Amino acid sequence: MIRWRRIIGLCVALFCLVTPAANAAGLGKATLGSCDPKAGTAVFQGRMAAFRESKMQLKFTLQVSAAGAKWRTVEADGFGEWISIPGGFAKYTYDKTVEGLLPGSNYRTLVNFRWRNAKGRTIKSERATSPVCKVPDSRPDLVLRDVADDSAGYVAQVVNRGRSAAGPFDVSFIVGGVPLGSARVAGLAPGESIDVFMPGAACTDGEALEAVVDPRSEVDEANEENDSLTASC
Repeated sequence: MIRWRRIIGLCVALFCLVTPAANAAGLGKATLGSCDPKAGTAVFQGRMAAFRESKMQLKFTLQVSAAGAKWRTVEADGFGEWISIPGGFAKYTYDKTVEGLLPGSNYRTLVNFRWRNAKGRTIKSERATSPVCKVPDSRPDLVLRDVADDSAGYVAQVVNRGRSAAGPFDVSFIVGGVPLGSARVAGLAPGESIDVFMPGAACTDGEALEAVVDPRSEVDEANEENDSLTASC
């Protein structure tokens, strides 16, 4: 679950009185205050500068993207709501802390800014996008690279494409839809591969040969959808 926490709105030192902005363009900015992938937290910031005698407001929208996927909006408490900045500031920074960021995902915020006059009419608006907080998936990822019949049985090649070591796991073999048995692997380091052998009678030409890595889900993997491979004898 993604949670948020407002840390504090900071007034930039020596600029605490409202003064007209010299340049009316680019008065709103979205920044990434901090990104801690291990803790699964990020601090996104919206920075505003005063414009004439107006009331400053900003709104955060949280977005997430998996590797190679499009950005999508995430519903989270405190996001999607207009936040009013207290009067009397020439510049103001509002911090929004997000917790519970998921491994294997990228996060950013879209920040909308608006300046409203005494009658509540918007006299200026801007929009900015923050830098991305990347949260890599540190779990192992066991993948079957090959499965084939051998003169004395069957061989499956397993590789760990993840970022951490995998503990003990099994590799099971299925020939012609009939389970043949399982072989035990003590573990596999990141980037390491291993050939797993299972003795057995020769299969028939064209018969389906399947191998399944970690069939009992003993290893918490980054991807659980690539644990099987089927070939023909």
